[in-house]
Amino acid sequence: MRNVVIAGATGLVGRELVRQLEARRDVDFTALVRRAGTLRSLSGRVKEVVFDYRSPADLERLGTEIPCDLLLCALGTTLKKAGSPEAFREVDLGYPAALITRLAALQPRPAFALVSSAGAGHPRGLYLETKAEAEKVLVASGLPYLIVRPSLLLGEREEFRLAERLGAFLLAKPYLAAARYLAPRSALLWRYAPIEASQVAKALLWMSLDNPHATGSRVLSGLALHHPILAP
Repeated sequence: MRNVVIAGATGLVGRELVRQLEARRDVDFTALVRRAGTLRSLSGRVKEVVFDYRSPADLERLGTEIPCDLLLCALGTTLKKAGSPEAFREVDLGYPAALITRLAALQPRPAFALVSSAGAGHPRGLYLETKAEAEKVLVASGLPYLIVRPSLLLGEREEFRLAERLGAFLLAKPYLAAARYLAPRSALLWRYAPIEASQVAKALLWMSLDNPHATGSRVLSGLALHHPILAP
């Protein structure tokens, strides 16, 4: 039985991770939350732990009170919601970095899976530069890792994001239809193709828990993220 911990479980990808882990009997899973009871509608098995990423005492609980063989990090916010660039960077970089630092001190070292973003490999602007920095912290940590770089995420958020709704309505379905029927294996076309949050969660769990050939540390994006069985 593996122990899985989710950071960012109330977000779009995080909620899908909870849903999909609920159906599995080969793992125990814990969600780090700001307040208890937020995930009861999704899972009767998830253990919710109230957690402050800025608290050294809470971080010390990882690997001791909170068993962790694999941490799935789906933390993220927007500049508008955060209120300032500094607050945005705290959530998207500071919190993941704190988790990484803690897990890197454990023996044996847990694996760490990070939800990043398409474009993080060649970042421009606050959002992508922050995602790229979080990736660098993870790569340098020595932890076994998986990084996924989705493009526009599709799914029902609890919060309303106008740009994502418009993008999904006007571009996502036509783009995906074209990619599937005109160039089903085009690396270039699939690199920025919109993707369902449920598919991102499925790829994370497949590569982290189910794929016996997924050894070492990897970055998954584009076609391999939409179809992880094709991952090199």
